[in-house]
Amino acid sequence: MKQDGSVFTLENEELLVTIDRRGAELTGIYDKKAGREILWKADPSVWGRHAPILFPFVGKSFEGKYLCDGTEYEIMPHGFARDMEFEPVLCDMDECWYRLKDTPKTYAVYPFHFELEVGHRLTRRVIEVIWRVVNPDSGELLFMIGGHPAFQTPQGKTIYDYTLSFNKEGSGAEESAQQLHYLAPNENGYQEERRSGTLQLKDGQVPITKGFFDAALTYMFDDGQVSSVGLLVDGKPYVTVSCGGFPYLGVWTMEATHPFVCLEPWYGICAPDGYAGELKDRPGIQKLNAWGTWEKSYSIRIE
Repeated sequence: MKQDGSVFTLENEELLVTIDRRGAELTGIYDKKAGREILWKADPSVWGRHAPILFPFVGKSFEGKYLCDGTEYEIMPHGFARDMEFEPVLCDMDECWYRLKDTPKTYAVYPFHFELEVGHRLTRRVIEVIWRVVNPDSGELLFMIGGHPAFQTPQGKTIYDYTLSFNKEGSGAEESAQQLHYLAPNENGYQEERRSGTLQLKDGQVPITKGFFDAALTYMFDDGQVSSVGLLVDGKPYVTVSCGGFPYLGVWTMEATHPFVCLEPWYGICAPDGYAGELKDRPGIQKLNAWGTWEKSYSIRIE
């Protein structure tokens, strides 16, 4: 483990991984064997992030507002954690942890006390991302959380050299190898039922061709259909995100301008268009009992 005060480095013979205190964000995955960076470089002229954590919301609230116990609050898309400084808790050669606690500023826009711990663990060619949410209060904690890692195209390639490979497990795996149901947002970023559809697959795969994201600005696969999703380059495995048990998986890029694809495991989803109900009733909301702890993880394998 190396550190310069704000960026921590995990390293083994295979990979060099960097994590920033700001947002506890994974900022680099350098493949030492292949001699290339896997994560998007966060060019601010295109998209100035690498793999932000989405907390305490995933996506947009309708018109940037939500209702909690009859009081209206304003909140930015994806919440505030990605832009906050986390406290280092544990950093070793192959693992590091950060913690974020509520502040008066967060409480003004999100009326809950919380502790969010984020861990990154490096094992050979796999990075495990762990989220631990702690409710330090006597009331129920409502939240969402999600990952947003962006995988840049290898040198000389474009997103049209990518093929998405879905590997479902458990009941329904055979059926979902041929098709996946998806939700999709409208141009304002709100989930709209008429934009839902079915993505046709062949043996669990579909190439990204021109116009692929015309059908859905973001493919939001629901109902826990996806246990893992990989990117193939020219038919060969490049990176795989494993997210078994996650209720949602997002796939996003801006096709005309962005030389990367985001594979996003979520516990939560953007608000339906026009949604004005209570936060506790919003689709995708997670509920944590008083004094409880919630922990989930996903992993990134560099193939």
